[in-house]
Amino acid sequence: MNEYKIKLGEITNGKNSFLFEIKGQFFEAFTLSDVEHAEIIATALLDKDGEKLALTLTIDGKINKLLCDICTEEISVNITAETNVIIKITDEDLTSTDEIIYIKKSENSINLQQLIFELIILNLPKKQQHPLNDRGEVTCNEEMVNLIEKYTVKQEKSSDPRWDALKDLKIK
Repeated sequence: MNEYKIKLGEITNGKNSFLFEIKGQFFEAFTLSDVEHAEIIATALLDKDGEKLALTLTIDGKINKLLCDICTEEISVNITAETNVIIKITDEDLTSTDEIIYIKKSENSINLQQLIFELIILNLPKKQQHPLNDRGEVTCNEEMVNLIEKYTVKQEKSSDPRWDALKDLKIK
């Protein structure tokens, strides 16, 4: 997608700011993504000093229609993150890292789509759930939680007899 490309020839010395609006169609390019609905603003601040380019990429917004890990109801999750990357222009064909992106001199633009996607995905909360109330309790759909508890089979933890003998050892 060309809308996430920055033409390097148009960047002047000093700070250059670019704004990108991230919505659902952004995630269609990434087939393995669980995220389909979002309202995120990505800001790319490129600081050029001669041949040096420093990129600060910031995202702020929310991801919608995620499923709560506890009650499976749809929720929205706020997301805010920032990353810093150095962009080096080179004649060689070098492999980029997390901190440094190498661009050949023959290329005239940088596509930020993959970098924005990774920043969003890496900053999703590990546990996606409804927010806690003032008493620190989860505000999930009680009817669904009760149904899940009703149909969940509780399993007794059985001990492995090979390890039971170790419980009797006294360590000094």
